[in-house]
Amino acid sequence: MSAARWAALAAMVTAGCALTGCVGAPVDQRPVVRIVEAAQPSRAVPLGQFLPNAQELSATLGTGPDALMGQLVEGDADMLLRSVGEVQATPVHCVSTAYRLQKIVYDDGPVQAVATGSWAGGGFDGPPVSGFFGVVQMASAADAQEFFATLTDQWRRCNGQTVALQHAGPGADELSRVFGVALDDRVVSASVLHATAGPGSTATSRALGLAGDCIVDVELTDPRAAAGERSAVGVTELILDKIAARR
Repeated sequence: MSAARWAALAAMVTAGCALTGCVGAPVDQRPVVRIVEAAQPSRAVPLGQFLPNAQELSATLGTGPDALMGQLVEGDADMLLRSVGEVQATPVHCVSTAYRLQKIVYDDGPVQAVATGSWAGGGFDGPPVSGFFGVVQMASAADAQEFFATLTDQWRRCNGQTVALQHAGPGADELSRVFGVALDDRVVSASVLHATAGPGSTATSRALGLAGDCIVDVELTDPRAAAGERSAVGVTELILDKIAARR
C-alpha cells in the first residue's frame, strides 16, 4: 500500500475516533448469576440388606444356631409402628426410649425409607432371646445427625423416668421405667422395665445408632444374667458396620 493511501486511512480513523471515541470492544458490566445445584436428598435404597441374619445374631449374642427370623418389612414411613399415640404417653419425649420404631417419634424427621425385622433365638438349654430391629433412612446425613442428637438428648433426660402409657380400651395403664442410659461413641443405650409385664419381668435393652443418613433402632429381650443393655448395643453396632461397609 502506498504512503498516500496509508495517510488517508489514518485520517479516516482519526476522524472516526473524534466523533465516537475509540475505547476498544464494549464490556458487559451486568452481574453474572451463577446457579449452584442444591444439595439433593438421599436416594431411598433397599435397607433390608443392612439387617442382621440369624448367623450374625447368633454370633453376636452367643445364643447358638437355633433361631427363627421374622418377615422382612420394607417401605416408607408408613412401615413405622403406631402402637403409641402422642396423647397416650407421659412424658411424651420418652417414647423413643421406651418403645421401638414409633411413628410419632420419627414424624419429626424427614424419613425416606424403613426396613424392620425380628428374631428369636436360644437353645433348649437356655432362656429364649428375642429381638426387633430397624433401619430408618433420613433425607440426608445432616438430617440423620440432627435427629440422632435430638433423641440422644431425650434419652439422657429420660434416665430414671417412668413412662405412663394410657390404653384406649379396658385394662390397666402400662408403666415403663427407664434406667441405665449410656452413650458409647455412635450408640445410645438404655434398659426399660415394663412394670405391667408382671413380677420378675426381664428388662428390655434398647439402643439407637447413627451411620451416615441412617438411624438404627434396636430392642432386645435377653433374660440371661450377664446380658444387660450390651445386647442391644452389640446388635446395633453390627448393623452400623454393615451400613458403613456398603454405602
